[in-house]
Amino acid sequence: MADQQVTNPKLIEAITAMRADFTPDTQNVVINAALRGTFYVPAIIEKKKEIVANENNEVKFEEKPKARFLLIKKQSGSGEGDTYFPAFTDAEELAKFKADEPYQRVKMKFGDLAMLVEQVPAIKGFVINPMSHNLPFTRDMLDGIKKVLIKRRNEQQAAAAPAEEAAQDSEE
Repeated sequence: MADQQVTNPKLIEAITAMRADFTPDTQNVVINAALRGTFYVPAIIEKKKEIVANENNEVKFEEKPKARFLLIKKQSGSGEGDTYFPAFTDAEELAKFKADEPYQRVKMKFGDLAMLVEQVPAIKGFVINPMSHNLPFTRDMLDGIKKVLIKRRNEQQAAAAPAEEAAQDSEE
């Protein structure tokens, strides 16, 4: 299977529109486009050999890849830098990222990035295209988005429940 290139033209278009006219509507368009996005995240993939036992207790060496994601610092109001994961909408944006170590690009969906932020307490969030669009999604923003999505899912499930019960009743 060929490596599918990551592109997010609708997100780029939404960010540009939001920056030209900053309203709740343009913010929502950006968030919805980002939620559907896949991003390149720079990481150093280390392959470590580990001893692994199978169900018959036979052991062998296996390579277990581990990803170490690269980070960026953004200045906060207090002058101290907050740490973020950089995320890129396409290969051109990723090419602007310079690191001291050679890295690989890892494809991640918005939800995967949000979970990564959730799992690493020292990280403030992630920034989409930090060298150009510089669009941060902070831990607080991600938490708010998660709550809205959970609420929406619960409302949809509650609305679907009576329809399912009616369908079951008609079968009986």
